[in-house]
Amino acid sequence: MKILALETTGKYGSASVIADDGIIHSASGDQEMNHLRGIIGLADEALCDAGISKNELTHVAASVGPGSFTGIRIGVTAARTLSQFLNIPCISVSSLEAMALKASLAASDAGCDAVAVIINARRHQVYAGAWKKRSDGSMEVLLEEKQYMIEEFLELLKDCDSVYFAGDGIDAYEDIISEYRSGASTLYAPPEIRYQNASTVAALAYARAKAGKVMSYDELMPEYMRLAEAEQKLKEGTLSDKICKISK
Repeated sequence: MKILALETTGKYGSASVIADDGIIHSASGDQEMNHLRGIIGLADEALCDAGISKNELTHVAASVGPGSFTGIRIGVTAARTLSQFLNIPCISVSSLEAMALKASLAASDAGCDAVAVIINARRHQVYAGAWKKRSDGSMEVLLEEKQYMIEEFLELLKDCDSVYFAGDGIDAYEDIISEYRSGASTLYAPPEIRYQNASTVAALAYARAKAGKVMSYDELMPEYMRLAEAEQKLKEGTLSDKICKISK
């Protein structure tokens, strides 16, 4: 197998390639939210580093969210386009699960019971999940991936004696986390581990490909976890009311 994995759900885009030797070749961008212009160049860079051409790829994977709505759409669209053009299957990977895998080794080394990943969704909201690493290296779900209020999520983690946090939700809510977990062991991932990266998207994609968990390009879909603000307002009727007032 030769898999290209794309990550565009955070500030910085990245691409990784993994083959049967298990070695992951990665390329990461250094410009914030430059996914539209940068992701194909990063894919080419990772492929070149791996010594693999696009035509040799057997699968293409995408981090489908949650995260930046625009970033998610760019990554999923790029993966679908490559899948269709190269006639290869797609693999869907959760950005939260990939971030948890990335943080899990550091969490184990630190003796933490759990890994919690929190992506800032603003207004005290987070896209989050929590995992515990099993002895075989797989991840056991402690709290399901979904949208939470940060206080609600922390309350659900109160029985965990030690938690290793990752994700940009730390940047926004570290004070709240520290207050809620006063007296409990709480560690925060350093920048090199804290944020999204395609390397663990590739690792998860490889395991899923081996298990036959693949799909066609038209089945690969974004995972936003909530409606965009405009869609939510339209659903609630507030946006349509404003449009009607403007048109009168």
